[in-house]
Amino acid sequence: MFASIKRLLGSAPAGPDDGLVLANWAKAEGHTFKRVKGKSDAYVVESGDGWRVELGASKRPYIVGKELRFRCDTGVSGDVQMILLTKVLAQTLESDVFSRFTNAMQTQIDNTLPDEMRWLAMHQRVSLGNTTVLAKRFALLSNADAVAQKWLNTSMVLSLDEAASTWWTDGLMLVLTLNRGIVTMRMAGQSLQPIQLKLVGDLFNQITYRLREVARDKS
Repeated sequence: MFASIKRLLGSAPAGPDDGLVLANWAKAEGHTFKRVKGKSDAYVVESGDGWRVELGASKRPYIVGKELRFRCDTGVSGDVQMILLTKVLAQTLESDVFSRFTNAMQTQIDNTLPDEMRWLAMHQRVSLGNTTVLAKRFALLSNADAVAQKWLNTSMVLSLDEAASTWWTDGLMLVLTLNRGIVTMRMAGQSLQPIQLKLVGDLFNQITYRLREVARDKS
C-alpha cells in the first residue's frame, strides 16, 4: 500500500549509533537524555522548555523503521487540527489514501489511518502567501484557519521559509501536526545527523513557543 512512499523516500538502513548521536545532541543542548526502561533501542530527551523527543519504533505507516518524535503540549484548544508538510509528500500520502479508499470500495475514509492522513482529505488548505519558498513547496491544512493564520506571524513565516529554503527538503520525511493541543514533529529515526537534530530542534522550539503565545492570546 505504501510502496510509493518507499520509492519516494527510500529506506535508510538503521544506524547503530542513533542513540549515541541523540545523546550527544541532548548533552550539547543542555537537555536530559534517558533510555526507555526495558527497551534497548528506545530513548527520551526532555528539554528545559517543556518539550520532549522520543526515539523508538515507528508509529506511522509512512515512516519505515525507527521514528523520531518531537512533542509538546501547547495549550492550544484541543479541537484545533493542523498539518504542515511538503507538497511532494502530501501528494504521495493523498495518493495512497485514495488508492486504499477506491481499492476497498469504501464509502468513508478509513479510520484506521493516522489522523494526519485523513486530514489531507478533510481539511482546507491555509494560505501561505504566494512569494515565499514555503508557499511554493509546502502545504498547511487546518480546520481552524484563524488559529493557523495567527500562528503564522512574521517571525514564524521567516523561520519556516528559511527551513524550506535550506534543509527541509522534499526527501526529508518530516511531518508537523497539531492535535488535542499537542504539537508533534515526526521524522525517520535512522542515520541521525547532529546538524539535522540541531536544525529540527531549533525550529521545533520556535514552533512551540509561538503556539503557546497563540494559546495565551484569547483575543
